[in-house]
Amino acid sequence: MYAMNKSPTLLSDDQVRRFIADGFIVLDSCLPDTLHAGIARELHFSLKKESKWLGDNLLPRVPKIEVVLQSSVVQGAMQSLLGPDFAWAPHRFPHNSEPLDPSERPESFDPFENQPAMGKGSISGSGWHQDGHSKAGRSRWHTFKAINLFYFPHDVPIEMGPTRLLAGTHLYATLRNALPSQVFLEPIKAGTVIVADFDLGHAGTPNRSSTSRYMLKFVALRTSNPARPAWDHRDEQWGTPSDLRTATDVPRTWETLWHWLRGDTQSVQHDTLPTSEIPRLLTELASADNKVRLSAMYELVRIGKPSVEPLVQQLLATKGQDRHESPAQDDPGFYAMSPDTSQRRFSRRQFVPEDVAIALGLIGTPSIDPLVALLDEADPWMRINAAYALGEIGKATSAELADQVGTLLDDELHQVVRAAADALCWLPYGEKTIGRIKRILVDSRDDWQDSAMGEPKLGGSWTIENQVRYALAWTVLSRVNHPTGADVSIQLEDAMLSALPFESGYTPAVLCQGLERIGTPQALRAVIRYLQPRRWDAFSFEPPDEREAA
Repeated sequence: MYAMNKSPTLLSDDQVRRFIADGFIVLDSCLPDTLHAGIARELHFSLKKESKWLGDNLLPRVPKIEVVLQSSVVQGAMQSLLGPDFAWAPHRFPHNSEPLDPSERPESFDPFENQPAMGKGSISGSGWHQDGHSKAGRSRWHTFKAINLFYFPHDVPIEMGPTRLLAGTHLYATLRNALPSQVFLEPIKAGTVIVADFDLGHAGTPNRSSTSRYMLKFVALRTSNPARPAWDHRDEQWGTPSDLRTATDVPRTWETLWHWLRGDTQSVQHDTLPTSEIPRLLTELASADNKVRLSAMYELVRIGKPSVEPLVQQLLATKGQDRHESPAQDDPGFYAMSPDTSQRRFSRRQFVPEDVAIALGLIGTPSIDPLVALLDEADPWMRINAAYALGEIGKATSAELADQVGTLLDDELHQVVRAAADALCWLPYGEKTIGRIKRILVDSRDDWQDSAMGEPKLGGSWTIENQVRYALAWTVLSRVNHPTGADVSIQLEDAMLSALPFESGYTPAVLCQGLERIGTPQALRAVIRYLQPRRWDAFSFEPPDEREAA
């Protein structure tokens, strides 16, 4: 039996700065080698002898993994970057990379190669990609709202195919213009965890050894915007770390995000360019060079209020282009990989907002009135981006304004409803919005029954309705952290209890976390009743032949 250390090992200022700039950090979980070896053996036995498809049932099948997730190192990293009230997503997945046939193994490998051949039976994808939230497209965020945790239970030398990363691409809208110099590919020791921003580009690597390689992926999400630093914070000022992996040098961008993560959005309103530079900066937002684009975006943020009206006008210029319509699954745009690097549009896999909406959200309070006006625009793309930006403003908004965003839950288009659901995760909405959320969680809509898989290659039978409900489950969970008054708490609990019987993929799993946080006897009884028939036998065993172990 392994003890779970509940005392988190918080990240340092330097580690947080590196995460902001590179989009990832590599940590030793500091757990016994025997634990990792046991996890590797059980995982290997299960995948080879029981089922080739564990999917999201990874934890009940190999319960020892929970020791890793509850470890001081992992808990400290998640709390440092996502806040103490972060939550794990129901998606947790084993990515196996099987050996290439000896006749197909190249002597060398180009680390930047896109989609090289993988061994038969590999789940790990070798094409460069930014993840979509499994089964349900959600928003991308420059601010740090979601993290991928990659855990390696055994040594992974280069020839076995470690996971590759593209440093700095978590701030990219597309990977089309990533550079070979951004590739991170290094041998990995057993027990290593890579903590990566959810939007960081990554890929599998061909396995040129004779042994299966395993990497286990988990997703954690923020449930409230930061009010203060959550890590071991000593130095208020931004300082660019030495030896960064990213090739995109944007210190003003990083500084803005550093202060956002500190809960201090006012510290960036200094040392700004003159307002006469605004036209040039708006033009540079269309640049295919990410250094130029990101620098321009965040200079506009630092200029602040004078940038708002020009940014709104640039958003209005995208009307009438049907950007709210999702590309087909065989269209590169579905994966935010359109040949047009300036393309921004909704996708059932992941919503990529306009750069100007990101900037308006980071500017904060001066953007509120113009954005509220856009909530009534006829073009859905305006409503979608306005909701996104208002959500990013977050704590500076009022309950009344939050409920104005909540009216978008009545929109006839699921794209608008989903964007509103994501935005409401960060807004202090009230009883009227909770009523709308409950209605969608419980009442079915005929026009939302079309198939809609955020990750179609993984298979599944989700519908648009399932995706909308999953997004709203996070909306409710986030609101539980900061209820306002007894009536709001009672309504939140009632909405979650009412929705538990309506299976929609991961939705009940998220609602159970919300009910656990509410903590009333009624809520806890409902969670136990729901989970009891769905539990697995957590019998842990040694495979009969350890020689088969990874």
